[in-house]
Order: sequence, then structure tokens, then C-alpha cells
Amino acid sequence: MIHEWRSYRLKPGAAVPYLELLADHGLPLVTRHLPLMGYWLAETGPLNVIHHLWSYTDWAEREACRAALAQESDWVNGFIPKAFALVEEQQNRMLRLCSGSSCFEQALQLRQQPLPARSAAAPLFAAQCAVLVAGEALENPIAAWETLSGEPGPRLVLLPRGPDPLSIKPQGGAAHVVLRPLAFSRL
Repeated sequence: MIHEWRSYRLKPGAAVPYLELLADHGLPLVTRHLPLMGYWLAETGPLNVIHHLWSYTDWAEREACRAALAQESDWVNGFIPKAFALVEEQQNRMLRLCSGSSCFEQALQLRQQPLPARSAAAPLFAAQCAVLVAGEALENPIAAWETLSGEPGPRLVLLPRGPDPLSIKPQGGAAHVVLRPLAFSRL
């Protein structure tokens, strides 16, 4: 499998409007075609940054999924012009899984199930935050990946959600970013 980690830096103050637009309108369109694993807003480090993870069987599946999404008129002519006006920068990495967990395997099983738009009363964010470490982590990770293509760097390690993400101490001074999952995020 290949795993695509996308990061978008949004204009200051645009993170919540972008994520509301995604949850309320874009989510059913994109998940009809792309295999979503996780979606987060960074709480520490560079601000106004969102991260999302998509998992594909291989490059051919990625190509087919993205081509199908490009045929989705409401995505191309509706969501994209509104949402991408809020984006300042995009970064993309292709990753290979080094280690996973039962939580990750469960999300993989659900990755191709479309998600509905957020209902009017539903929260935008999950209650507890997760942690992303660039390097090694002390805790049992949900998943750890190495970069196949994109900006090189240490392993990316996703740690479980918890009530105090600052209590997690990565090894050797590795970068530590608190991630607030969207309510629909599988991880």
C-alpha cells in the first residue's frame, strides 16, 4: 500500500471556515472517490495547517480514484473554487507503512466507505487530540511511516488520541505536533 500525507497551510483565520466547508459540503464528494484515513488541524507548530491521510492499494488505485474525483462536477466547480481560495501552500508526501496497529487496520477497513456531510448539530472536531512525531516515539504508535517521495525527513509517527497530548515525550528531541482530529476522522 501507499499512504498519502497531505498538508495545507491556510490563510490566517481560514482554518475553521475551510474545515466547515469540507465537513458540510466536500466530505461526501471526496470520500465517494478517495480512501480517507484521517484529517487533523495542527494545534502546535505552524498554525493554520491541516493534515490529511489517504491510503491506496497502489499507485494505479490512486490514479483511478483521483481521476474519478476530477469528474465530480460539484467538487471541481463547487468545493475547489471556494476552499482553495483559502489555501496558501500545499505539501504532499507518499509514505510506506513501517508499523501499524489494530486501530490503523480498522481504519483501513473503512477507508473506502463514503462519509456523509456533517449534520447541523454535530461538532466539527473530536474531543481529544492526537500527536504526530517526526522521529521515534516512546508510546505505542497508531502507525509509523517512512517517506517514499516528497520532502525527506525522519519517520512520521501518529500517536493515539488522549486527554493530555503534552504528556507524550518523543525520543531524542523529535518534533512533536498536537493534532486536533476532525469529528469524521477515522484516526
